[in-house]
Amino acid sequence: MRYIIILFLVSFAISADIIIKFPNLKNEYYENQIIDLNIKVITPKEMNLTFIPPLGGEINVSRENPFVYNVNIKYKNDNDIKKIFIVSKIFYKEILLNNLYTTKELDKINNFSNVLAKNLNVKNVISSKYDNKYNMVSFTLTGKDANINDFTLGLKDENLTIISPQKATYLGLIQKDKKNINFYYFNTEQENFQKITIPINIKEETISTQTNLNPEENTILTPVNILILSTIAVLIIIFLVYQQIWLIIPPILLSAYLIYVNLPKGKAYLSRGTKVYILPTKNSTVFFIAPIGTEVKILKKTAKYTKIQIQNKIGWVKNEDIK
Repeated sequence: MRYIIILFLVSFAISADIIIKFPNLKNEYYENQIIDLNIKVITPKEMNLTFIPPLGGEINVSRENPFVYNVNIKYKNDNDIKKIFIVSKIFYKEILLNNLYTTKELDKINNFSNVLAKNLNVKNVISSKYDNKYNMVSFTLTGKDANINDFTLGLKDENLTIISPQKATYLGLIQKDKKNINFYYFNTEQENFQKITIPINIKEETISTQTNLNPEENTILTPVNILILSTIAVLIIIFLVYQQIWLIIPPILLSAYLIYVNLPKGKAYLSRGTKVYILPTKNSTVFFIAPIGTEVKILKKTAKYTKIQIQNKIGWVKNEDIK
């Protein structure tokens, strides 16, 4: 107890001399906007500080000189409480970021994709026949400071696969009579809605030649995994500060869980004649029919379907067809 009181008093005395500035802080940000915030920390003497970003946020720390830290953090301005922690063995400061600015709600328009970004681009558009009612369209999304996880077009059977925080692939079904897709994103630099048009040009080649329609996602960068990784980082820092052996147990357990859920689920064999689908849906297009003894790598399982890798392609099969 005495140690805690002394630590608190020392931290309070030091914090009075530390200067924290926010050079690019704005008065207002939109709800769900990705905030790109710079923080300059000036210390009265040389100190080894550790910076813990908000859960799910990105951080980059550099040192201008022994007394000045330059910190950049990026995080989504959602309804969660956002804090940054600055700690050392003799110093602790908690900054509630939500109190630094006002959050305002965006007045949405028709065909809004739910994305706010400094820039958003669509690349690698592929359109192909699906059935008598629908065509299938897929493309790659890349953005700058974009809440790309929220992207939607409201298409039938749409599927968003996150590759990195600012990159994703999208796949959905569109009615055959539609010649293009129009949607909007909100440009946070220009403060207006930007229109993007995707032409639907049906290609004659078969689905089996289109290897990127449903790519294997980078599972380590899913929102849940990012939250777990952030928690592990916080727990490790707490362990390093207090150096109590039992404090290392929770991050070890969380790390073991993360490794377990993200490791490939092993290999299996398909029954002869097994149909491999683009999507885990009943009416999805078949792009491969397996001969007897076809070996595949299992990536993911759901209630009815298993995601597999086969001949450098990604697809779905019914669970009963896996041996």
